Amino acid sequence: MTHDYSQQKLRGRDFRDLDLRGARFTGADLRGADFAGARFGKTLRGGTATVLLSLLIGVVAGLLDGFAGFFLMAAIDEILETVQGTDTARHSGELILWTVVSAAGMVSILLFFLWRSGISGLFMSMGVIMALALALALALAVSVAGVLAGAVFLLPAVFIAWRIRKEDPLFAGLQQWGLWLGSLGGTDFRAANLAAANFRDADLKHVRLAGAASLQGTDFRGARNLKLAYAKGTPLENPAVRELLASGQGQGNSYAALHLQGANLSGARLAGADLTEANLSDADLTGTDLSGARLVKTQLIGADLRGARLTGACIQAWNIDKTVDLQAIDCHHVFLEMGNKSRQPPSGAFQEGEFSKLFQEVTETMDFLVETKLELAALRRAIAKLREQEGNEGLEVQGVERKEDAMVVHVAAFPEIDRERIHAQALREKQLEMKLLLEAEHKAREFEAKFLMEERHSNVLEDILDKSLQRPIHVNAQGGNAVTNDRSQTITGSTIMGSTLNQGDIHGRLTQLAGNMSALPTTGAGAETELKELLTRLAEELNKVPKEKARDAEDVTDMVERTMEDAGKGKPSRLEATLNNLRESARSLDNSAVVQTVSEIARLLGG
Repeated sequence: MTHDYSQQKLRGRDFRDLDLRGARFTGADLRGADFAGARFGKTLRGGTATVLLSLLIGVVAGLLDGFAGFFLMAAIDEILETVQGTDTARHSGELILWTVVSAAGMVSILLFFLWRSGISGLFMSMGVIMALALALALALAVSVAGVLAGAVFLLPAVFIAWRIRKEDPLFAGLQQWGLWLGSLGGTDFRAANLAAANFRDADLKHVRLAGAASLQGTDFRGARNLKLAYAKGTPLENPAVRELLASGQGQGNSYAALHLQGANLSGARLAGADLTEANLSDADLTGTDLSGARLVKTQLIGADLRGARLTGACIQAWNIDKTVDLQAIDCHHVFLEMGNKSRQPPSGAFQEGEFSKLFQEVTETMDFLVETKLELAALRRAIAKLREQEGNEGLEVQGVERKEDAMVVHVAAFPEIDRERIHAQALREKQLEMKLLLEAEHKAREFEAKFLMEERHSNVLEDILDKSLQRPIHVNAQGGNAVTNDRSQTITGSTIMGSTLNQGDIHGRLTQLAGNMSALPTTGAGAETELKELLTRLAEELNKVPKEKARDAEDVTDMVERTMEDAGKGKPSRLEATLNNLRESARSLDNSAVVQTVSEIARLLGG
């Protein structure tokens, strides 16, 4: 009798030691349900249907394989008759030899590519091929050759079956197809919520776990035939994860970058295991032995580490937050950097409760890794933008720490902030800000190049005009004919030598600019006095900037001089572009007083 529990609320229900073969739990709420010792899989009817379907596939594949051998034999037979002029009976030995050699060559090539690249889908029969070929065999050498060729073509099927049993990743697609076929008619948990369910010592052969709504905290300790369950799209699809969840034994193994979110690893033995960049968020690690484990950049948001053993573990850049339970941690010391560096504490051992107190405080900050100054500037802008949103008022860049070729940015945040969400948002905003900064830099370079070309062209034309006007005109009257000398010129080239940048004091340059300023066409009456005051104030503000911003301050000074020059020439189009560059240079200093002063200067100049 098939049990149908679809869409039922069965939270905490006791199914221990029951026969649930063929049962349907589609969409059921099974949170905390107990399936310990239960028997899952197919009913007799479901198993019979699967066998018949497999037999049909095997017959079709066997026919195709047998026909391949006979077609190869027929082609070689035709070649031998044409070349030697003899019938099949006379060259039977050669026919058999060449057929087998040809088939072996093709199969060798096929096996080579299967070994290197694997397959995404293939099915072949292994039991029907030889019987079919022998049944069709006649007493002639043609039949013998066809049978032998078919036998040789059997080798790829044997090789594929062997690699599937070894769980070769190159054949994972075919393995999953076989598990899906085996799950037809078996116990079905599609869309079922199995959070915290207990499958200890249960037989999970032919169970369909693919598509389950949740497997968070599900206990598979001691489960049998777990590798025969169809679990595509879940952590159980990975052989290493499946073995760890079933046995709880992972000492010294590598689980780097694996997806273990929500895994039930309570009491597991992971001493010396490599969990670098593994996702253990929301995992149950109570009482887990993590002594000497590598927890570098491991995601542990929401994980339960109560009673875990962490002595000698490396916790460099691990990601934890306030939701991580660090109570009753058994830990003498840890390392903050790989290679057993930065021991904490530097000597001795943690006192009871000291580890939890120390590292719970670390959860008040978030760390970001950046490699360039552009990334750092983009991250600062991203944090500033997020801080303006409601609920994110506590976000602030607390410090920047140099780590070899990169920088670690420490961002402070209130404990109640959702760090995982903010961290993801900050990374997205950083990418957007980097794009904007790159575009602004590109536009600034384009404008500067265009401005220099226009300025050079303008100076050349002015020089030509001045020389033309200054050149005298001579008139020579001869025999009543007036001959005027030719005043045309041929321009063969021009070179504008760049003036040397004044490396003098910024304050002196701006003060001198204010003192020598004459009336400007773009300003109103009396504006020169206010402009002089602004230039003097700007000089004082620029003198206060840190040494590392000296280059940016000099850029602002250069742009001020260029702006005043364009304002004096009375060219509005050029002045507008120069003012935009001046504002951009001022913003690069991250100094509100400088930005405000530059904005007032731009206003007076009509920008």
